[in-house]
Amino acid sequence: AEQSSEHPLARGVLAKAAELGMGPGETEPLAEPIEFSSEAGMGIRCVVDGHKVHIGNRRCLQNNPITVRPSTMDAMEFLERQGQTAIVVSVDGRTEAVLGLIDKAKDEAALTVAVLKGAMHIKVHMLTGDNSLTASVVAQEIGIEAGNVTADVLPSGKVECIKRLQDAGECVAFVGDGVNDAPALVQADLGVAIGAGADVAIEAANVVLVNSNLRDVVTALDLSRAIYRRIKLNFVWALGYNSLAIPVAAGVLYPVLFKALPPFMAALAMALSSVSVLTSSLLLNRYRPPVLEKKYGRALRSGKLGLEEVVVTSSDGMQQVVTVACASMSAGGPCSCAPEVCECSPCAEHGNPGPREAGEKTARAAATEVAHYPGCRQRWGKPCACAGNCRCVGCSEDCSPSSAGASTALPAGGDAPASLCCGAAPSEGA
Repeated sequence: AEQSSEHPLARGVLAKAAELGMGPGETEPLAEPIEFSSEAGMGIRCVVDGHKVHIGNRRCLQNNPITVRPSTMDAMEFLERQGQTAIVVSVDGRTEAVLGLIDKAKDEAALTVAVLKGAMHIKVHMLTGDNSLTASVVAQEIGIEAGNVTADVLPSGKVECIKRLQDAGECVAFVGDGVNDAPALVQADLGVAIGAGADVAIEAANVVLVNSNLRDVVTALDLSRAIYRRIKLNFVWALGYNSLAIPVAAGVLYPVLFKALPPFMAALAMALSSVSVLTSSLLLNRYRPPVLEKKYGRALRSGKLGLEEVVVTSSDGMQQVVTVACASMSAGGPCSCAPEVCECSPCAEHGNPGPREAGEKTARAAATEVAHYPGCRQRWGKPCACAGNCRCVGCSEDCSPSSAGASTALPAGGDAPASLCCGAAPSEGA
């Protein structure tokens, strides 16, 4: 179904399928979808091999005639607590699987956000169609304060958020890569698209990051500032030069020196004015992007390794140190920020939590060991539902046939044999 979608999440799903040997040119080819349509802010729907397929988020479940199985929401919440985007696969009006996708570039995003806020003094907001739980986890990891996060919004909602900022007198730059970001890219004063994003987003943007590197946002803004400074300098040169030369050419010094500027000298002076401005502009060839040096440590996260400091070196050699936490926390003491402006994470004094707990990280690491079977329902806090021949990875319960009577039964209406792994059973989803 995802073969016809341009959404970045679709590419992630197809990439994982290719790793498992499914897709064009792989050992297990995929059927072509028909009657494909994209539902903005919700997901997609199509027909595959005669079956109606819906893939999307909670809004997709709410706005389509889909029967939601009992464990679907449990699995979604489990994935979202880890900062993953949970999408549900429904076949013929029933939920069959839950997929979790996570952005692997969070370190790059954290670096970019730290420099934008600390070195360039730019307010950073997050607008996302993901649910608030996923958005809050991601925001904590990359350093965006909770008050600047707007989650669970449709494309029109992103436009409204940008309009509110503009009405408040803010100059807004929006960075996006998906189909749903196109309206916001048009509304913003500056639209920046990721080169690897959807074609419609690239068409709607003013600037395209060809390398698909978020750090290029810093470079683009720094370069624009350098160009603007050069423009203002050229105006000063041109205005000052002409303010002095024009009166002399007009003969303002004749009563004193009894000499006038010859016409050919005035023409030469005018040409020199243009040459000086052109030479000044050509000096932009000496521009070099700022160098960002990341420094990691364990002082701010109770022994866990994380980004703590960024050293920004500009093209003129000047250095600026951006700290993820205030000076007091960096020295091992309590947070010294005012509560209303504190952006330290984690910060016990002001209730700013850190990234996901170690237990959830362990669960995610274990999940990566699973190929086709996502694991036992214990993964999202439920008892194992197997009744023998258990294939759950990491299951701690006794699921042998003799203990089947003590196992949790499948939900009413489940159509899967009790001998299947509960994580892979069609009645439970994945």
